[in-house]
Amino acid sequence: MIFAFSACTPKQEDPENWTKKQVNEWFEKKEWLNGWGVKPDESINKRSFAIDYFKNKKHWDQAFQFLKSSDLVNLPVGRQDLEGDHLYISVDEYTTKDKKDTRYESHRKYIDIQYIIEGEEMMGLTTLDKVEITEPYNEEKDIAFYSFDGGEYIKATPENFVLFFPEDAHRPMMEAGANSKVKKIVVKVMAK
Repeated sequence: MIFAFSACTPKQEDPENWTKKQVNEWFEKKEWLNGWGVKPDESINKRSFAIDYFKNKKHWDQAFQFLKSSDLVNLPVGRQDLEGDHLYISVDEYTTKDKKDTRYESHRKYIDIQYIIEGEEMMGLTTLDKVEITEPYNEEKDIAFYSFDGGEYIKATPENFVLFFPEDAHRPMMEAGANSKVKKIVVKVMAK
């Protein structure tokens, strides 16, 4: 005798149809972190992340595995390809700036995992419908710049990381109380 079983829960790989509760439960399990012990910031758009994660699980898993297993403090400044243009990292060292000297930006091709390896900075976050374009989208550099003084502000430290999606405008490199040195890694995951 053959028995056929069907799951009573929604298809695990289709978060576009998940309820908010299902998205939150998946996110809070943190299995997608692959053991990386850094806290995801509360600002992360969990639904956007779940949707892209299941469309591009291979590269997301590679990204978090790299973050978990690498000696981030000693990474050299510059770009390092993990899988060509589909997945790469950019490491930078700089001094944070006064808020008035920073701008909002966005990307169309990539989702950013931004993690402060050393130091701390403030980052602004808002939606594209609230900002005014100051420099139109540059396809070669995958960036556009905006003017806007509001938004949510996130303190980024070695204890947390943020994700920025194509629908997000973000404002990195702001000082968190005083201008200070920062070492940051940005993992660029091609959006699906």
